[in-house]
Amino acid sequence: MTRKLHRFVSNYILTPGKPGRRMGNFDFRTNYLSMKIVRISLVILFVTVLNFSCSTAASSLMGAMGANPNLSGLTGLLKGAGGLDKLIGKAPFTLLAPSNEALKGVSQDVLQNLMKPENKDQLTSLLKKHILPGKLSPEQINAGGLKDAAGNALDLGGAKITESIPTKNGLIQVIDRVIK
Repeated sequence: MTRKLHRFVSNYILTPGKPGRRMGNFDFRTNYLSMKIVRISLVILFVTVLNFSCSTAASSLMGAMGANPNLSGLTGLLKGAGGLDKLIGKAPFTLLAPSNEALKGVSQDVLQNLMKPENKDQLTSLLKKHILPGKLSPEQINAGGLKDAAGNALDLGGAKITESIPTKNGLIQVIDRVIK
């Protein structure tokens, strides 16, 4: 009995994946191929889900800005003002985001002064000039006739849009100058 049990375990349980091995009506070749197909399908599903979850278009404006190292300066200013939600109510909106290179055109003393708690109103006023209601393309922005989040007429002051980043709650239009 022990010898038969040992042979059964070694032939059918420990090495079930050998092609062509049969145990009753169970064909291990078919099972082996089915398992390979299931494994490949799971890998494809995992890669698809991972790709979808890491997509920039699926993130919020603040998430997309945080993921873009070229917008780190503006991200810090927005956090200092309490975030986008406090600056403007309902999405969608377009953010005219000055790049880090554009922020270098502004004195560091001015930026540090704006970040002080007593100057939060000035910072909020400056940032509202960079927020437009709705998802607006570069063509719509360049056509003019738009109002910013503060209700003032938009004046780009020669700023040019260099990049568009779609997000789930709006658009980020990267610009090469700070709007004053």
